[in-house]
Amino acid sequence: MNDHDDLFSALRCAETLFNSLPDVVYFIKDTAGRYVRVNQTLADRCAGGDKSKLIGKTPAEVFPPALASSYARQDKQVLMSGQSIESQLELHIYPGRKAGWCLTTKHPVRDDRGQIIGIAGISRDLNAPGEKAPGFSELATALQHIQKRYKESLRIEEIANVSGMSVYQLEQRVRRLFQMSPLQWVHKLRLDEATRLLTETDVSLADIAIMTGWCDQSAFTRHFSRYAGMAPGKFRSLRHQRQDSA
Repeated sequence: MNDHDDLFSALRCAETLFNSLPDVVYFIKDTAGRYVRVNQTLADRCAGGDKSKLIGKTPAEVFPPALASSYARQDKQVLMSGQSIESQLELHIYPGRKAGWCLTTKHPVRDDRGQIIGIAGISRDLNAPGEKAPGFSELATALQHIQKRYKESLRIEEIANVSGMSVYQLEQRVRRLFQMSPLQWVHKLRLDEATRLLTETDVSLADIAIMTGWCDQSAFTRHFSRYAGMAPGKFRSLRHQRQDSA
């Protein structure tokens, strides 16, 4: 067994811990982007619960092409730069063709000599906290304001003022409850609605852009592509293909 095998074996402890978290995907990949270790959540979502079906495979063999290419680009960035990706808001497609948003973090895995030998990552589902969560009541006004006016060009300062908080307080409370920045939070609300419209309606992309708060179709496409890993038209096409094959 070489040093690489020793290190990957040592990561089994983390895998065991992450097996008990149904809203967190955990994985280790080698420098070719192939899965070396995965937790049960990833296996349940992508391999019918059988981890062995994922080991040795790349994202291109597991996910739709547009999503796979986005994940592969992230992997390449981490491997080439040696820098981590922290809390990247991105789209996942779950079993049953359900789309959802998550925050993904990836770190380079290094051996004893400091050489990069793989990637360790997690993707945590984004679920709004319950109303009894600590600090939620203080954010209720801000939440209501955004939900009523997300179609407008909202500024963080405006949201903070309406809710009676400073920008710093708003930043801290949003991060504590949602584990994302206020700007990511606003974008997620807009993208949630855009995803619903792309899935459930035939409304044009230009109209969806205006309906969900983007200044034009170009801005909507740019932001959706950044977070989803594919253009909104491609996402709509993918969803229709998956429905036709069901």
